[in-house]
Amino acid sequence: MPDADRATVIRAIEAMEKHTATVPGYRRAHPRGVLFHATFTPAPDIATLTTAAHLAGPPVTALVRLSTAPGNPHAPERKPDGRGTTLGLGIRFDLPAGGHATWAAASIPAFPARTPKEFIQVTKLQNPATGKPSPLILAHVATHRHILPGIRAIAGMPVQASFATTRYNGLHAYFLVAPDGTRRAFRYSWLPDAGEATLTDEDQRPPHYLIDEILQRGPASWSLVFTLADPGDPTDDVTAQWPDSRETVTAGTLRLGSAVEDQAALDATVFDPTGVVPGIELSDDPILHFRSQVYGESFTRRTREERPRA
Repeated sequence: MPDADRATVIRAIEAMEKHTATVPGYRRAHPRGVLFHATFTPAPDIATLTTAAHLAGPPVTALVRLSTAPGNPHAPERKPDGRGTTLGLGIRFDLPAGGHATWAAASIPAFPARTPKEFIQVTKLQNPATGKPSPLILAHVATHRHILPGIRAIAGMPVQASFATTRYNGLHAYFLVAPDGTRRAFRYSWLPDAGEATLTDEDQRPPHYLIDEILQRGPASWSLVFTLADPGDPTDDVTAQWPDSRETVTAGTLRLGSAVEDQAALDATVFDPTGVVPGIELSDDPILHFRSQVYGESFTRRTREERPRA
């Protein structure tokens, strides 16, 4: 899969900066977050499907970042109209022989763009003052019907009770590579072991409650679940949903440990969704590869900027 040209990456970043109320010195998406030490324990049988070092061996340590999506890190976690915000789970697995593997998942079940061009178009239809899409989004969806599930998911986002009771989806297709070389397409999700929970309008919370809640909560864990594709299921289109009847397998369990003491020291970590190792291969999904490029440009910009003083 060829990378998007640099001009497209720059247009995407500039659209995010102009239309999603980003703040200098912060990530261009998911700027508000908290880092935890964690442990990932693979399921015993997953080694039959992949040779990936962090999935086919003993437990590994990891760095986990839980985050909120709005470009403005000071945006409230419950929007004025009562909707919730998209949450994220980024993970950096520590490999047994050294090095890392990285992934990034979000609480949306579908992505609202198939290509980099569509991502820029949708981003430009956001109102930075309200966090809502422009009314022009309806005309855009009318000619891009495939993005409707992603738009609906974001528009109807419930208010999450906790990072720990939220499901996170990897969204993109990847390929597992088994010891015999067999390749199997899959998508992944982190399912909360505590169950999913959301808030009602009657449940009162301060504007920023999610980080405080997870820091005070104690143990939290998720099961890593792979949804395995059938032949013919699209792997190059993040907007295309696979049937709910597809086979699923549990790949392991992620358990949070203590919060990272020096959050600033590790905040430069990039949770690149293409950070795979032998045993997992990338699909030809253009948005997957594009996200990696955009994350890189976001990193370059934010690490050269000074954050505004409070």
